[in-house]
Amino acid sequence: MKHRYTIVIPAVAAVLLAGAACSHNIPKTASKPSPPPITSAVPSFTAMAKEDTRAPISQMPVQVRTDLTPIQTAIRKTVPERLTEAAHPLEQDFRWTFVRIGDPTVHIQDGLVVIQADYKGDIEARGSSRGCRLDPVYATLDASGTLQLVQNRDTLSFAFDPTQVTVTAKPESDSRCNMFNVAVNDQLPELFGLTQIKTAMAEAVHPEAFNISFQRIWDNLEGPLSMPVASLNTRACLYGNPREMLVSQQKGTMRDTVIAGTAKQMPLVTYEPTCQEAAPTVALVNSGPALSETTPYVMLAKIPVSYQQVAHQLQDKLFHQTIYLDSTATESAVVERITAADANGRMLLTVETGGDLKGTIYYWGTPRLDDAGRTLTVPDLQMANESRTAIDSIRVGFWQTVDRELQPKLRQALAIDLSNHVERLKHTITGSHRSGDLTMDILVTRQQPDQVRSSPQGITVSILFEGTATATGQMTLQGPTPQAMIGQPGR
Repeated sequence: MKHRYTIVIPAVAAVLLAGAACSHNIPKTASKPSPPPITSAVPSFTAMAKEDTRAPISQMPVQVRTDLTPIQTAIRKTVPERLTEAAHPLEQDFRWTFVRIGDPTVHIQDGLVVIQADYKGDIEARGSSRGCRLDPVYATLDASGTLQLVQNRDTLSFAFDPTQVTVTAKPESDSRCNMFNVAVNDQLPELFGLTQIKTAMAEAVHPEAFNISFQRIWDNLEGPLSMPVASLNTRACLYGNPREMLVSQQKGTMRDTVIAGTAKQMPLVTYEPTCQEAAPTVALVNSGPALSETTPYVMLAKIPVSYQQVAHQLQDKLFHQTIYLDSTATESAVVERITAADANGRMLLTVETGGDLKGTIYYWGTPRLDDAGRTLTVPDLQMANESRTAIDSIRVGFWQTVDRELQPKLRQALAIDLSNHVERLKHTITGSHRSGDLTMDILVTRQQPDQVRSSPQGITVSILFEGTATATGQMTLQGPTPQAMIGQPGR
């Protein structure tokens, strides 16, 4: 990954001596800084905790659109075309035939199902004791209920609960006589077998019959969402890290039903040459209430800064600068070379000097972000005790003279402006992005600093991006072709 920063090597402080100027050599230390327990003039200090920042839990509203026509078809097929007395307990005393007029209507809206079918028929008493025949008899079958969302492992299934099923005679029906002990209207539910019809409707839509695979949606939320960053010849990679999906409600028409839910994620975004495929995880889908209030969508953004970049910036700003150590400028030192590396979670600078003070000086400090999260600094930068001892072996208190001139220059040169990286990443993330079956709309409105972590691979700057995010997708309702309700012969 290319950066504009180049590194400078600061000029080490000139040695201030009374009388004629002298050239001094700093006693040699170990060839390279090493972690504890090395005991030499090379700095050694306790390792910092290297626990990586975990992204905070964020909640993303998810809307999945689907067509419920297969459920409508299944319910419609349970509405009988013809009803007779065959195999009915009353067939010895009465004869009746009802034929459905046209196709039944099945209306689905916001998870509510309304069913209606019209019938024309006749009813007749057998025998002459209570001779009576009603013809025609017009009846209307009405049913209503709710489509329920049922979590079934990694799928979301549907079930139908027909809460109300009724049949009523229309006013234009023949009412010349009555062969029953109750009103004809009260007898119709038994003649139609409403209990069996209700059972058939419920069985036509059950969790094993109709479902939507949320594993695909889960995988789309997992990512990675790969967004090119042409100016850096790299990519911004967004890993959703879903933890749970809560499905709450259904809205919309039959052909365009929206299943609303919430995805709990731990989103992470970073720069990478190529986005790495996330390890597969099994979807965790549950039913839960809709979000009662809007909460910010928070992403953990990680910006890598290599120690090579740090060294280049120091080199660019401090190379061959002269530092005078006395008011008469009789002695001076120049910075020949600076390198930067990790040392147990901190930054270690190796400053090689020439001129009137030759040798190696070590500085260390802890990389931090400023309050705005735009500048990387090392506020606690200090000369290592081992270098203080080595320089003081030339003259007591000499290290303070060197440090007073060198440290401010190092501290200033170490300030790395990350504004362009942060703004570029925010701009890249903000917008509409396609991930498999889902379209994600993300808006980053603000950021705040999180932490800086140093490792042998470099410095990782963590920033929390806040804003809004939604996901929408179209999924196909899966399920077998439902069977029509099969009545008894003649029914």
